[in-house]
Amino acid sequence: MRYPQVLVYERDGLLAALVKAGLEGRAKRWVVREPRDPASCLRLLSRRGPAVFVVKLGRDLERELTLLERVAHLHPDTAAVVVGDAEHVALAGTAWDLGAAYVLLPPMSRESLPEIVVGLMGKE
Repeated sequence: MRYPQVLVYERDGLLAALVKAGLEGRAKRWVVREPRDPASCLRLLSRRGPAVFVVKLGRDLERELTLLERVAHLHPDTAAVVVGDAEHVALAGTAWDLGAAYVLLPPMSRESLPEIVVGLMGKE
């Protein structure tokens, strides 16, 4: 049996820390990973098992959105969460179209990310 995994693709580690803190004591066997390149993300997801993929939109939208699209296409059972820093309706729509299960943009608080991850993992 594979333990559920949460992959957080970002540059600074802040979202991963938030997810780890939010899962502490609730999900003892969940693994939070922080791959730094798209190939690592796809390789980790190819191991199968329940997974949630969190991608932070930042400086390289093309790369991040392409990765979102590839994850959705190659691993349709993986729930993808897109997190951004600015309220951007068109970008949210694009993320939904590319396969996001949840889009977290302002004015929604990032503090809700652990609950979102738990909810999406619960659907697995």
